[in-house]
Amino acid sequence: MIAAAVAAGLLELVLLAMWQRNGYWDFSDGVYAESAREFLHGMVPYRDFAAAQPPVVFLVGVVLLSIHDGLASLRAGMALADLATAILVGVCVWRLTGLRGVAVGTALLSPLLPISLHEHAQLTPETLAAPLLLGGALLCARRSRAAVGGVLLALAVMSKLAFAVPALAIALSTRQRREATLSLILASVVFAIASFAAFGVGVWREAVHAQLQVGRASLHYAGGLIAQGAWNELPLVVPAAAGVWLVWTRRERPLDMELMRTVVAAALAGLLLVFTVFKLGSWINVLVVAEPPLLVLAAAGAVWSVRRSRVASIAMGLLGVLLAAQIVSLLADPADPPIANRPGARKALAWTAGPGTVDLTVGIARLGPPTRAYSADPYYAFLSHRRMPGNQPDLFMLQHAPIDAGSARRAAADQPRWP
Repeated sequence: MIAAAVAAGLLELVLLAMWQRNGYWDFSDGVYAESAREFLHGMVPYRDFAAAQPPVVFLVGVVLLSIHDGLASLRAGMALADLATAILVGVCVWRLTGLRGVAVGTALLSPLLPISLHEHAQLTPETLAAPLLLGGALLCARRSRAAVGGVLLALAVMSKLAFAVPALAIALSTRQRREATLSLILASVVFAIASFAAFGVGVWREAVHAQLQVGRASLHYAGGLIAQGAWNELPLVVPAAAGVWLVWTRRERPLDMELMRTVVAAALAGLLLVFTVFKLGSWINVLVVAEPPLLVLAAAGAVWSVRRSRVASIAMGLLGVLLAAQIVSLLADPADPPIANRPGARKALAWTAGPGTVDLTVGIARLGPPTRAYSADPYYAFLSHRRMPGNQPDLFMLQHAPIDAGSARRAAADQPRWP
């Protein structure tokens, strides 16, 4: 059964790749892809170009691009990260409920959750950290493996510093909190020292100082994003909350109570990250790390609730229909998914450009003189193998972080451009 489930998961990823193709979904995906290529070709992040996150995402990108310097390699590598997340979701559900069929079904559902589907196989810190945080929660629930779990949590933090919130919550939630927290702290210190040794103080300047300078989003903008996240997570939050309440009131007892604690901590702390959208330039893709543990709790909560009453069965069924409708709308019409978008919102989860538009834009980009910098989005620069002005992929940080003024001047001086 395990082999069949893994085969089904691989088939699902192949079908998702055929659906996704080279569609342009997320600005950050292009920034990290182009940054990884610059790094691969000898440019040093934090020194030669602005790099807004710790080194892990760039190092992973370099490894994947060294296999094949193109989009296919990045998509394949990050799809494997999504597969790892799905497998961990299945393992957690099985450990809580003992139901293999439910575990396999939940694992196959994991890559299809609306926000995770929007971010599918993209080179972003969220995609990398999702399996690290859930894997850390799984290991920290075991006394003999809590130290290893702390190392995985530290790797998640080194993907994006905001993930220290769920990482610390997981480590503190387990009975092995001393081992898990000590391992998390020590591993984080070792990774930080290694980063400074390799890249110098620029890591702090870019990943911390520059991020603090970019400013705050308006209440209207951030509130709209939070509402969108609430709409997409509603079908998971309700059954997850029901499951936690049933365990809290001792009406149900999971097979692994320690795992229940760490997964609840991962889900709650992951959901709190939605408030990072108040930082200018942030988006609800941060919820990619919250969806896997939330799905685990939702699956367990739905099973336990259905056992107890017919009313609960109807409620869980209706929530399942809403979730299915969101997923189908995004799969069927990624340019304008009406149900995946919250009521009153337009194109919240839509792709930025479909494959046809991407092909046309890349074709135009390739027509220009090869010595000129490309002046549009970094995703198109990556696909057309053109450099950005001043070899600076992260245009957003150049525009909003005063500490990156030197990089911004180099980019502005890189003239003429194409188009």
